[in-house]
Amino acid sequence: MKKLLLLFIVLLSWTSFSQVSWTEQFTSYPVSGSYTGDISIVDANTIWTLVQPTTTTNHQTFSKTTNGGATWTSGSINIGNTTMAIANISAIDANTAWVAVYPNATSTPITAQGIYKTTNGGTTWTKQTTAAFGSTSFVNFVHFWDANNGVCMGDKQGGYWEVYTTTNGGTNWTRTNALGFSASTGDYGYTGKYYVKGNTIWFGTDNGELMKSVNKGLNWTKITTPITDFGGGTDTSSVAEFAFANDLNGFILKETFSGTTYTGLVLYKTTNGGSVWTTVTPGTGIFHGSIDFAGTGMLVTGGSTTGNFGSSYSLDNGVTWTNIDALSHTCLKFFSETVGFGGGFATATTGGAFKFNNTLSNTNFNQNRFVSYPNPAKDFITVSNNDNVLLTDVTITDLNGRTVKTLKVENLNEVEINISDLNSGVYLMNITSDEGKSVKKFIKN
Repeated sequence: MKKLLLLFIVLLSWTSFSQVSWTEQFTSYPVSGSYTGDISIVDANTIWTLVQPTTTTNHQTFSKTTNGGATWTSGSINIGNTTMAIANISAIDANTAWVAVYPNATSTPITAQGIYKTTNGGTTWTKQTTAAFGSTSFVNFVHFWDANNGVCMGDKQGGYWEVYTTTNGGTNWTRTNALGFSASTGDYGYTGKYYVKGNTIWFGTDNGELMKSVNKGLNWTKITTPITDFGGGTDTSSVAEFAFANDLNGFILKETFSGTTYTGLVLYKTTNGGSVWTTVTPGTGIFHGSIDFAGTGMLVTGGSTTGNFGSSYSLDNGVTWTNIDALSHTCLKFFSETVGFGGGFATATTGGAFKFNNTLSNTNFNQNRFVSYPNPAKDFITVSNNDNVLLTDVTITDLNGRTVKTLKVENLNEVEINISDLNSGVYLMNITSDEGKSVKKFIKN
């Protein structure tokens, strides 16, 4: 219901040759000072972005690249009503995308809000009328997994959330039933405040709850969190972002807003889908404003911290952070461990987006996620993790690369390996899991 704008204004030019960096790109936004408020990544080549204004003007503009960001072309989201605002954008190819349109304080008539679709690359946009957001409703986001399956969400109507799903690209939208999906008193959501991983989708509420669906929006459960408000609408001091590596493992990044500045950053972690949240004590370098996973082993933040702007990443579940840059990142979106984009501010000739550059291997991402003990070991060695990552194979090699033992693991997060038959020496365990690979060294006595 409430539009959330977090502006971190820094315009700098920067180049890095480190293993993780950003390259600034020009999105061709027509209005200087506008910024990227949302990103939809189709693949490594096709990316759509949504322009957000730094004033009350609704620019209703997108920008798109089909060559990985080498060139961008902007266009108008011509919905026939310039007073409406755009919450987010979701694309599935270079021609097809949807936007969620909501009313701001001066919008008339507000019945123009709803879900709009383009099938010709953004030249024209058509409202999908069966997602029946009415004059007392409010649209917060739309998301599509493919050309047919999508979900859109609005605030409470009739005592439960107004959520619609479609299986035919939005030609027909059907509202979810109220079973297990009732909203708390006063509940409402926030524009663009949602997260998707696989078929699972979460959105945050003003009561500090996360609503979760594991089947593309058909059925929902309510998750209690340590947050009082995800968007500062009811509790004006509380703003939070969230990201999940999978259904079980996720983070909430909470910021305390004093009215003029953000203070008191806290990072929370769950390894059981949100039943229990624990506080992570992060080292220096974490930023508030945006959080996302690059792949499954790298956690990235971008925004500001105590007067400084930038982005950073963590490979150990938020405990230690490595700085990437000192630029303002308005949003983050990752497709994989190597394909990602960040939002930025634009002038008439520069800026608007940042392209992620990552030469760290996926093995390095997961290096700190697994523990092997005892080390040195004599007869048995155990491999485990605290993230519920499921092991599938463990191969042990000597330092010459010869395979000395192979073990097939049936999706367990801990396994004990008999090494009593190995000669004394140093070995490498090549661990394969459902979320990547890792290598651990051990000594056999």
